[in-house]
Amino acid sequence: MTYSTLYCGIVTVICIVLAGCMLATIEPEPPRAIVNFDYTPPGEAVPGSADATFAIVGTQFDTPIPLFKTFASNMTKDFEEILTSHGFGVRGPFMKYNDMTYSDKEGSDLTLTAEVEFSSDTSQIRYSSFKCHVNLIVSESLTNERLLIRSVAITPFTVNLRSRNAYSVRASLATLLVNENRFYSDVSHALEAQYTEIMNKIYGYLEAKEMAVVTQSARDLRKKKVFQ
Repeated sequence: MTYSTLYCGIVTVICIVLAGCMLATIEPEPPRAIVNFDYTPPGEAVPGSADATFAIVGTQFDTPIPLFKTFASNMTKDFEEILTSHGFGVRGPFMKYNDMTYSDKEGSDLTLTAEVEFSSDTSQIRYSSFKCHVNLIVSESLTNERLLIRSVAITPFTVNLRSRNAYSVRASLATLLVNENRFYSDVSHALEAQYTEIMNKIYGYLEAKEMAVVTQSARDLRKKKVFQ
């Protein structure tokens, strides 16, 4: 065997060993978390005891990101459980206020909807910070005049990005959530905790005694508007 042949053989073996070591240290991509934005009210009142009916209108949001869309849309589903747990009657949900018929509007005292705003900072390669703001809106159902707005801000949170991929400083959040299973899962778990925090606050805001005052205001407003 010539020197050059022996040298090439040794180099090849070293390269194979190094490649094997590098592959061994790379963790396999973890599975994506299964998101479960769901809320169970802590109490249950007698059905109809609140003497008022809400029409639920779909939560409004301006994000195209599927994870955040699920977060917002699931709020609409859980509104029914919260209202029922306080003893209110419920109609809907309706995707938009204009989807309600006149009978739906007349047969309800109030409408309930929410506006959800998400913001994120992905300017740092190693982490992303998130904020979420929710406006809970209660209106008189026939005129759609707003009677009560409650602002709910969740605790801002930060998620570290541990990636084998190379991204620019301006990599979009949507790109990270699509390509990074671990990052997607970490954001999902953080949002699940925040979802519970938000819904607990909303549950308190929709307490029957406070809404009785709003309901009376709605009925007075309707009489004034309809019979003026």
